[in-house]
Amino acid sequence: MTKFYLISLLLFSSVVNADIAANPTISKSLEDDAAKIAESKARCEVISTLIVNKEYPLDCYTNYNHYGPTKKSFRATPVSNTLKIANYNLLHPGTSKALFKDYGLVAKIMNRYDIVAGLELLGTVGKDQVNNQAVLDLIQSSAEKVEKLRQQKAKLKDAVKIKEMDKKIAKLINDTRAAYDFYRAPGYLRVLQELKKLDPSWSLILSPRGDAAVSGSVEELVGFYYKADYASPVANPHCKEVMGSDAGTPFACFITLTEEFMGKDVVQHFSRRPFMVSFKAGNSKFTLLSSHVVFTYSGDEEAEKDLMMKTFGVETYKSLGTGINGANFARFAEVKNTLDFMSSYKKRYKDDKIMYMGDTNLVSNNAFWPEILKAYPGAELLIKEPSTLSPAKFMSNKKETNGVANDYDHFILDKKAFPGCDDGEVFNYYKEGIYKEIENKYIIRQEVVGLKNKDFDLFVDHDVESILNANDNDDQSVLDGDIPPVDDPATIKLEYPLTPAGQSKMDKFAAGFEKYLGQFKTVKRDEVVVDDFQIKERIEGLKRRVFLRQLTNPYYYRFMQEILSDHLPVAINCKF
Repeated sequence: MTKFYLISLLLFSSVVNADIAANPTISKSLEDDAAKIAESKARCEVISTLIVNKEYPLDCYTNYNHYGPTKKSFRATPVSNTLKIANYNLLHPGTSKALFKDYGLVAKIMNRYDIVAGLELLGTVGKDQVNNQAVLDLIQSSAEKVEKLRQQKAKLKDAVKIKEMDKKIAKLINDTRAAYDFYRAPGYLRVLQELKKLDPSWSLILSPRGDAAVSGSVEELVGFYYKADYASPVANPHCKEVMGSDAGTPFACFITLTEEFMGKDVVQHFSRRPFMVSFKAGNSKFTLLSSHVVFTYSGDEEAEKDLMMKTFGVETYKSLGTGINGANFARFAEVKNTLDFMSSYKKRYKDDKIMYMGDTNLVSNNAFWPEILKAYPGAELLIKEPSTLSPAKFMSNKKETNGVANDYDHFILDKKAFPGCDDGEVFNYYKEGIYKEIENKYIIRQEVVGLKNKDFDLFVDHDVESILNANDNDDQSVLDGDIPPVDDPATIKLEYPLTPAGQSKMDKFAAGFEKYLGQFKTVKRDEVVVDDFQIKERIEGLKRRVFLRQLTNPYYYRFMQEILSDHLPVAINCKF
């Protein structure tokens, strides 16, 4: 890609951003999709130039972005005909929620599988996005600024001032060249980069835009990570039918939720639309859908009636029976409409090899599931073990949580269409071999019976923290912050001692983290400088969130969320 084309691309991206900022309403109309997809495509092209740089294929299309394998078929032994297919909510990699995420450990966990649907993926946010924009601004404006400085130099006669101007010009040119290396990767790409270290055939098919319910909410992406040595994307008939210009080979797309395909228009009632990809393994073809189902419904009373009528044929969930209620009706509605799509897909394309996998925010023992599953004849709900984390050691009834809470993550499929698939499993961090590595690297607590009510000040800057104190808030402005949000109260009672060995492990890790932060550079006022943003606060946040919280019962397991996710991956094994 030429520098001229890159600059044109960046300018186009800026225009798209300006248009979207002028219209804060979140919708999923064709016009909105086109604008958001154009913005995402432009950013993908920048990533292709400044980060990937031909290391492996990267195609930026309007239906998806495809990060290809670095290398394929490097194994000496034949690949198995059994695929391990997983779904993993990765908890916003690249945000302040995931400031201490251990991408290497995440990749080791994901490397157990052959295809992984990654949820809660985001583009670059917060200070990383500020840095990236500063880098792009410098690259865009540098040539013009250098020319102006040269014009100023031509008017100078004093030798000293001419020499100073030469230094200024040289520095601007050198800083511009260096700035190309300081464009930061979004979290989903950092995950892929770590995966490729373990297996260069790892690839990623990413949804073409972020999706959300309302303005100000996080716009999440869905990504299918897959080992190209085990599976290959293949044309999907639905994606081919709905593809527009520059859509690429039609193997991935959002599912269509309009009246034309579904017989009802429910597009606006989806917080995050399911993303669909078709794969081929051996001689078998199959299609996977994944989504992060809405948790809290954001529509008004009329919108709720419209959703219920189009989905269930009634005006209120109260007419539907046991299990569905004011807290979960929108979740069930999204799942049912997804299954309705699958049923339409099966009939239209004579293809029943389609399965749904996602974070449904619904537990498996809810009495309303049998009614929902009727939407896709033959459907079974798989995974009935807890798949979300509990930060607390004890429940309110004093029973131990064992670090897990709800079974929100499921597969839905017709086992007759997939006779080679098992009933699935949860990868429990605490029970698997990975825990030993986690323990050696992070755990500092030593349980001592009878040690109670010890107060400990966790280094919190209360003024800064109070502004960003919204740990489970989905507001984008909060998530875009870079100072770790505090867990109230700031000063807590320790149930377990900080031993000298624990102190040493924490301090050693914090010193390494400080060194890591010190390597970052950014652009300020057209100069490359060390990025010293809130280093002290971040280190204190690390000590508090990853280490010291382990010494309390309310946050006993919270560090697992900090370094990995608040979900466990779920998976099925399928023989094709």
